[in-house]
Amino acid sequence: MRCMMKTNKGILGYFLSRSLFLGGGISTLFLYSSKDAYLAIILGTILGIGIIYITSYVNKNSNVSLKELIAKKNILNIIIRIVYIIYLLFLIFIILIILATFLYSYFLPFTPSVVSCLPFIFLATFLNPKNINKITYVAQVLFVISLFLIFIKTILLVNEFDFSNILPVFSVKPQDLLKTTIIFTVLSTAPFITLVGEKIEFKQNLKYYLISMATILVVVFSIIIVLGECVNIYSYPEYSVLRKISLFNFIENIENFVSAGWFFDIFIALSLCSLKFKELINAKRNIIPFGIIFILLIIVSEYVANNFYNSIAIYKVFPWIILGFITILLLLLIIKINIKKKRAVN
Repeated sequence: MRCMMKTNKGILGYFLSRSLFLGGGISTLFLYSSKDAYLAIILGTILGIGIIYITSYVNKNSNVSLKELIAKKNILNIIIRIVYIIYLLFLIFIILIILATFLYSYFLPFTPSVVSCLPFIFLATFLNPKNINKITYVAQVLFVISLFLIFIKTILLVNEFDFSNILPVFSVKPQDLLKTTIIFTVLSTAPFITLVGEKIEFKQNLKYYLISMATILVVVFSIIIVLGECVNIYSYPEYSVLRKISLFNFIENIENFVSAGWFFDIFIALSLCSLKFKELINAKRNIIPFGIIFILLIIVSEYVANNFYNSIAIYKVFPWIILGFITILLLLLIIKINIKKKRAVN
């Protein structure tokens, strides 16, 4: 008898919520709020719960997949499909920027980003041709490994902790803290929209969202109490902190190993975005989404990956673009759900 592992789709939210924080994502938090970034995370998590609730509301009341929900050809459905497709492509574009700039900066500076990122998009695109279950199976395994790596990183950094670095509290202007809070809320919830149409209860979404936010809070807090006032001077503060790890004064340079969890987040997010994109364009073969994503990768490689100033400019702008997408998509989906409910009553 074939043994099937029970899938837990809610676990995907853990990786999605973390996927936009690799490298420049965390740097953006420090850019405006410096050592008070952890306060923005706490406030942003509270706001993020609202976004998660709305997403869960749409899932609960649709009772069908997103593809089935907007299957009929009418103006509203066409608008939702077009906006969602554009949003997915933009999200994929941002994820590729995050991945490419990080690989270029610290791992493969002499390798074209097209080459270094190709294995990620190949695996993400061809991992699962039919449904979300295989991605979920992989996520369930990576979840345990990810938590273990975060625990190991924190333990190995204990000797570097200086809790006086957190003082003074509320050292930034309220408007800067508010800006960081909004940015954090957007970055942590934006990829969650890809779970619209999946049968995941609010409690399950909330559970993994809070676990994800707790891990980010631990990471950011660790950076602050290690680097103090210097949090703003590093392009990739978490990676810089990990370079300080030293075991028994002779085991060093293990940052590449303990930072593997970042790539798990990127991989799951790319896989899910690719799958949803394939569904919405009604592609029967994976080569179509792969080709389109590859074109986006070429653009990233040519104009962004090896240009630090271009990437910083994008980091400052894209959270607000994503906020616009989230607002429009959720409003359209709520309108769609309410129309569906009224028709069901009549």
